[in-house]
Amino acid sequence: MAPMVSVIIPVYNTASTLPRCIDSVLSQSFDDIEIVLVDDGSPDNAGIICDDYASQHECIVVIHQANAGLAEARRAGLRAARGEYVVHVDSDDTLPPDAIAKLYRYLVDHHLDMGYGNFNRIEGNGHHVVRHAATGILTGESFLAYQFNPQCKCALWGSISRRALWSDDIFPPHELRLPNEDTFILIHLTAYLQRVGFMNDVVYNYYYNPTSLSIAGPLHRQELWREYFRLIREHLQDRGMLGSLEPALRAMEIDRLAFYTSRIDRTDPWYRQVLSYPSAGFRTKTRILQSLLHWPRLMHWLITTNRRLKRCIHACRQ
Repeated sequence: MAPMVSVIIPVYNTASTLPRCIDSVLSQSFDDIEIVLVDDGSPDNAGIICDDYASQHECIVVIHQANAGLAEARRAGLRAARGEYVVHVDSDDTLPPDAIAKLYRYLVDHHLDMGYGNFNRIEGNGHHVVRHAATGILTGESFLAYQFNPQCKCALWGSISRRALWSDDIFPPHELRLPNEDTFILIHLTAYLQRVGFMNDVVYNYYYNPTSLSIAGPLHRQELWREYFRLIREHLQDRGMLGSLEPALRAMEIDRLAFYTSRIDRTDPWYRQVLSYPSAGFRTKTRILQSLLHWPRLMHWLITTNRRLKRCIHACRQ
């Protein structure tokens, strides 16, 4: 008999999609599943929905807490989890029926610490399969370097991992709510990973929402990104890996400052530091973005226009 898998679902303001998410987990073909619902101070009735499901299904555990952010919700869920393995699911997404069974079998058969599958990206009435650029088995150090690859599509969802790997120091400090917390957590988690695998099966349905907190939310302030990169650089320095990853880290700073910062403060020393990075080793796209950062309003207009054109082309193709 396979050991238990704990499915951790952070819940915040997603009452309209939560039943769809929970139902997809309850419908899994895998035998032994525990569902941990973390109601992170949701202002709608999502917390009530969590309690209703728990009253009907013994495998569901509910945690209610004041709103503390995605990372703290994941941390709370992991503390409550009893399974030997962990799967993360966001409450506006779903799992295909055999997702956990496929992830578990892949992880066990290949003696992995963490395993990924591909995912469906669903937008409006259309969808397409997103395949990871990484293939096969990576070491922990290779997986760390992959986090800084522009083609990396890794989040915590769409994967399975051994629960024993999850120590408290993987997460951001309690008092901080940072942008892109999944990548922050994965970078820290790599210190405990030996083998990470990527398989071809689709194991996750990601519902793209252009207004979500992770894409256009209040966490994308410049001072939060500045602190985000300060902590990552400090972590890599402590592990003796900053030198080899510095060029990729700088490219990531340029990307996040250009695409994911709501308003750029040109007086910020971090902004001036990013502009001063030598561009010789950067990809063409990164060099262009770095140049455009000198004119933030023009850059944001170009980026917004490009996104609108892509959405129009996507809609016309459906």
